[in-house]
Amino acid sequence: MKPANVFLAGLGCWLPAAYAASEAVAAGLYDATVFAESGLRSVLIAGPESPPDMAVRAARTALSHSPGGAAAIGTVLHGSTFYQGPEMWSPSAYIMRELGITGATSTEIRNGCNSMLTGVELAAGLLSYQPESRPDILLTTADNFNSPLFNRWDSGPMGVIAADAASSVVVSPAGGFARVDAVVSRVYPEFEAMARGNEPLFPPTGSAGRRIDTVERAQQFNERVREVGGTSVADGLAKACSETALAALGEAGLEASELRWVLVPNGDEMTTRNCIMDPLGLPVSRSQWEFGRGIGHASASDQLIALDQLLRTGRLDEGDHVLLFGGAPGWSAVAAILTICELPPWIQ
Repeated sequence: MKPANVFLAGLGCWLPAAYAASEAVAAGLYDATVFAESGLRSVLIAGPESPPDMAVRAARTALSHSPGGAAAIGTVLHGSTFYQGPEMWSPSAYIMRELGITGATSTEIRNGCNSMLTGVELAAGLLSYQPESRPDILLTTADNFNSPLFNRWDSGPMGVIAADAASSVVVSPAGGFARVDAVVSRVYPEFEAMARGNEPLFPPTGSAGRRIDTVERAQQFNERVREVGGTSVADGLAKACSETALAALGEAGLEASELRWVLVPNGDEMTTRNCIMDPLGLPVSRSQWEFGRGIGHASASDQLIALDQLLRTGRLDEGDHVLLFGGAPGWSAVAAILTICELPPWIQ
């Protein structure tokens, strides 16, 4: 997709305190070998805050940065990965009520760690259908992984440790600090079972009181692939990542060398290199891997947290091109290309 007149007009993040990975090792929570190899410094861990309340905090900041504010919002899209609150309930409607947004519509996006970038793609398609009086779209996402059913310190491949955070962005047709030049999303269903493993489809894991073990599921999938002599899962995922990112660059009419930054899910350095940076011919220093070592994998918020940090530390200039890339169970890949139009006044 090569959208026209799609801008990011406001950005906000809510981050809890960081917990040192070395302390997790000392407490017996985090494997010492994985810690030594991953390079992880710390992980953001929230207390009892609910994800929708975390999203509201991030959204208030984003709306305060957007010229139209809450009054210009015609649609709210809320994305998530983990539990949001009571079952059979609408977190997006709760967020609207807390923000005082009325006369608009909302829905929830459940696309795992790609929920925010999927929201950007959906917003780009919906923007031209918003009422004139409410032309903007508010995107939110938040997760809190504190749960007896889930062990954040053993939640993914090496270096991928689940972190808690919230982020929000206002998408507007009227202008903003960044222009969306391209969005490409693809699903590779041959890797669907990597996040399912041998789990039954019913009853759902959580409702049955079973522990959610994503590492074991991935191992079960890898074993099945090896048994049938299939292609390396790591190689297949790396190919999916690189071809999606390259497709987005093609849509935007850019070469990889023109990218100032590449913002990816926070994980280990090897995955960052193999899946994105090496195929693009770029050094890992052009990613935010170093910054992400102190965050952990904050599900769908990683890319916006990194973008906010780059803006606030003066490492983005007008005219810079930025690639936001995400991967999630499905297996889905999303790549969005931004061009910085102006440095927003709220970073001062």
